Amino acid sequence: MIRIIQVGLGVRGIQWADVIRKHPDTTVVAYVRRNVELARKQVAEWGETVPCFSTLEEALNSVRADAVVLVTPPEYHFEDVLCAFSHHCHVICEKPLSEKMCECIEMVRQAEQNKLLLMAGMNFRYLAVTQKYRNLIHEKVLGTIGYGHFTYIRNRNGNRNDLNKYPLSMLQPMLLEQSVHHFDLLRYCYGEEPCRVSAETWRPYWSTYDDDCCVSASIRFTHGIQAVYLGTWTSGCNRMQFEWRTDFSGGTIRQCHQFGDLFQSRMDPELSMSGENFKTDPSIEPWETVGLDPCEAFVDDTYGLLCEFVDALQAGQELVTSGKDHLKTLGLTLACIESSLTGRRIEMHDFYKRNGVPSRWID
Repeated sequence: MIRIIQVGLGVRGIQWADVIRKHPDTTVVAYVRRNVELARKQVAEWGETVPCFSTLEEALNSVRADAVVLVTPPEYHFEDVLCAFSHHCHVICEKPLSEKMCECIEMVRQAEQNKLLLMAGMNFRYLAVTQKYRNLIHEKVLGTIGYGHFTYIRNRNGNRNDLNKYPLSMLQPMLLEQSVHHFDLLRYCYGEEPCRVSAETWRPYWSTYDDDCCVSASIRFTHGIQAVYLGTWTSGCNRMQFEWRTDFSGGTIRQCHQFGDLFQSRMDPELSMSGENFKTDPSIEPWETVGLDPCEAFVDDTYGLLCEFVDALQAGQELVTSGKDHLKTLGLTLACIESSLTGRRIEMHDFYKRNGVPSRWID
């Protein structure tokens, strides 16, 4: 049984606690929350008798643990990850590992030196729709990728009771809290790494967020794949628009909901030479529904992430969703910020070199 200390019992923390309870090989041996009395009240309501502490250090000195799950704002990750490592505990840490590349590098270095697992909380990889999207690409069902277009337009009011409050005042909340997931999905599903990016960020004046909450980016991946990205947490209406479309030599894949609704169409080259020039008829290369396994968002995908961690720990294997892998997702995210601030296109190889990322981690 893997003994886990969980740090953080907010909205996302409650989801993590439920997932850890469901896994047959994991158990929580302590909870950590700065408001320890509130933590004890929560745990009592769950019918548990797990001890609660106000700091991770106190918990680690009081109970035996194999791993720590950090479900806290990114500003606290660095200190707590190193604290866990000092007690020889493996770590699952919610994304981003840090808002600073130097801290992320040091966490990865410490994990490597101490032979400990460091996992980034990129759970969207384990959505049923993501797994299917990725398989269609890797099996070359529609040929080779030409380009992708990812749109995420949402009016996310950060003052809602069921949302974490720290993004309201953080720098670049859309990029560091939401787009980081989307960039990770592009890397994960395409199986390619970004080599250059050009981006702009901005803040509509009516936004509930203090800093930029809109992102537009043009990303070039290795082997010529191009992706165009638009993401926002501040919109002119409350109707969400999600579409991730990828065009291949032999057709198109289209995801129309962030947790499902996957379609594909197969290219008919002969149609381009006949009929109307501007084809809008839905019967032309119709969209075919792609079947998906049932999946409860934020639960089943988090469970999949935990299963990867448990399998790696029990079998002594390297993680796929590791801190080292996360450096490339975080690097793309931070490069977008740099591009917006400087007005320049950022070459990722140069970005990694300037920020001191060892070449053996990214090559």
